[in-house]
Amino acid sequence: MPGSLRYGAAVKRFGEIDVARTGLRVGRKSTKTPFLRGAPLLQSGMPAHVDTGETAFAAGHLGELTQVITPSLVDEVLAKTGRVQVRVRKLPARVVVYFVLAMALFGECGYRGVWAALVAAPSVPDVDPSAAALRQARRRLGSEPLSVLFDQVKGAVAAEDAVGSWWKGLRTVAWDSTGILVADSEANRSYCGRASGRNGVCGFPMIRLSALVECGTRALIDAVLGPWTQAEEAQCTVLCRALRPGMLVLADRGSKGFALVRSAAVTGAQLLWRMSADLQPPVLHALPDGTYLSMSTGTNERDRLRRWSRHKRTAPPQIAGIAIRVIEATVAVRAADGTKTTTSLRLFTTLLDHHRYPAAELAELYHRRWQAETAYSGLKVTLRGPDRVLRSQHTDDALQELLGLLVVYQVARQIAIDAATHAGVDPSRISLAVTIRTARHTVITATGTTTRHGCQPTPGIRQAILHPRELAPRYRPTRILPRRVKRPISTFAYNATRKNTPLTNATIAISITTATDRTRRWRT
Repeated sequence: MPGSLRYGAAVKRFGEIDVARTGLRVGRKSTKTPFLRGAPLLQSGMPAHVDTGETAFAAGHLGELTQVITPSLVDEVLAKTGRVQVRVRKLPARVVVYFVLAMALFGECGYRGVWAALVAAPSVPDVDPSAAALRQARRRLGSEPLSVLFDQVKGAVAAEDAVGSWWKGLRTVAWDSTGILVADSEANRSYCGRASGRNGVCGFPMIRLSALVECGTRALIDAVLGPWTQAEEAQCTVLCRALRPGMLVLADRGSKGFALVRSAAVTGAQLLWRMSADLQPPVLHALPDGTYLSMSTGTNERDRLRRWSRHKRTAPPQIAGIAIRVIEATVAVRAADGTKTTTSLRLFTTLLDHHRYPAAELAELYHRRWQAETAYSGLKVTLRGPDRVLRSQHTDDALQELLGLLVVYQVARQIAIDAATHAGVDPSRISLAVTIRTARHTVITATGTTTRHGCQPTPGIRQAILHPRELAPRYRPTRILPRRVKRPISTFAYNATRKNTPLTNATIAISITTATDRTRRWRT
């Protein structure tokens, strides 16, 4: 009887009913739903209705890091970028943002593994999305919200009396460039390109990352992302937007060119950069401390100045440029076993007063430039994992994933520096590894997602990183780590740097080369 048709006998597949017996076919395109008597829907194998209200937002947290990256901040970023969802489903946009940030903490896990960490606590309901649903949600979100979120958390964090961040009233900062390996897909290859060198072509495409790092705290003041084919000078020119008067910028030989010097100098920041050995600025005026004044100009103008400085028979040429002070130094390193190595160092600075800014102190100060390398080590090794490749197959997803790493790294540094400042501890003694490890634990347990009234934020992370057994020693002997080829073609042959062993308890001596000796060598 058509009127008494049982559900289990009539339905062969969900949404289909035998037309011959019922006279009605209910498929995907039908808007009619016949009344069927029989077993309830939950007992017939159909999924229960999932409440997409508060349950859908339950996974939108990052443990104690949520106290810094608050839901209101994420909602503000989504509204600013126009990425707020139209309808609340299993994966709202806010939850997807926290999911991308959790990918930075759990980089060794797949999509389902990262989601499992967010809903591991018994108090967090699980809407059970598939890996494909998480991937599509990332694609809908895009990289723009993570870029705006990084703009909200980036910046200098050192106090005015912070150790290692200031020198003679100037905030010391450093910039440098590095490569981030991404998945070897057609989209990433066409955008990024591959790096090549004397050891061959890199096996993965790379995104070039240039960052302005605060010395002492290793916090990110600003960062620029782009393909590997984009020059480092071009990205550093963009980083000049973050320079301010009262800063002292440290840079290696990769920052070259008069255009970049001019862009950095016009911001009011002071410069202390290393010069390449092939650049020989003319000696315009020798100073008593062995340094000399010169000018940073274009190639043609520099040649005119060099010819004039050798003879000085006429008035100096009228040339537009940046006045600089050049420091020639020799750095001698003696190890505990008596081994001695010597390196020549040529620096230029816009600090022209040799009485207020001694040359020997500037040569020693240049060593802080390695704070940028240390920051990259924390980002690429401690947080991301050594030799790990970003998982994203599409370029915008890879940029989104990298921006998530930058946000989590910056927030971890902010928490560590704030805890060290309140406890009166040198920020260099705080372990980033302990900070990241404790943050992962709070994500899994879903603890500290809100700030208690009258308490300092992130108490669990603060207690862990300030534990006496987790603090680095107050004094560490001088260590020298020579450069090595990280990924040689062979571990035995073609790797001349494999014998460059680290040196401990080394003694460093810096001597200034006088301008008279340098001028005599040029003339001969």
